[in-house]
Amino acid sequence: LIHDILIYFLGGKMGFYNWDMLPISPDRPGIVHRRIFGDEIQIQHLISEPGGTAPKLHNHPDHEEILYVQAGEWECTLGNEIRKIAPGDVVHVKKGQMHTLELKSNEPGMVLEIFHPILNTELAKDKENFTIEAIRNRMEFHEEPDEMNRGRPPKLS
Repeated sequence: LIHDILIYFLGGKMGFYNWDMLPISPDRPGIVHRRIFGDEIQIQHLISEPGGTAPKLHNHPDHEEILYVQAGEWECTLGNEIRKIAPGDVVHVKKGQMHTLELKSNEPGMVLEIFHPILNTELAKDKENFTIEAIRNRMEFHEEPDEMNRGRPPKLS
């Protein structure tokens, strides 16, 4: 077992990612995502400009979701309960539970979303293309992302 674990980690099968290097997917007006896919889990960075289009009340019948607020003041509907949530707050959305999330502050907001199992299976097919190594291999210049930009939302305009 230990041998198998060492082969897995040292054999190059573990992917390393950097949010700032991942492609931005504009999903709704004022909302973008950056996504990472594991074998059975999806993690995505939701970035919203003030006034960004919130999703309608919805559910994921076969997916559990965890939301971790990193920036901004949000309003979260979970079932019949509506709460204000802010940086540091975590919300667990059970399979099939109705929910929505809307940015209420006047500055950009960021939420880390975790889905199990993978929600966007079509996008997940290309997951190996988004490791740091794969991106560096496609870049003309092999530079690290600007340290001043780390952890800050990109401009959506």
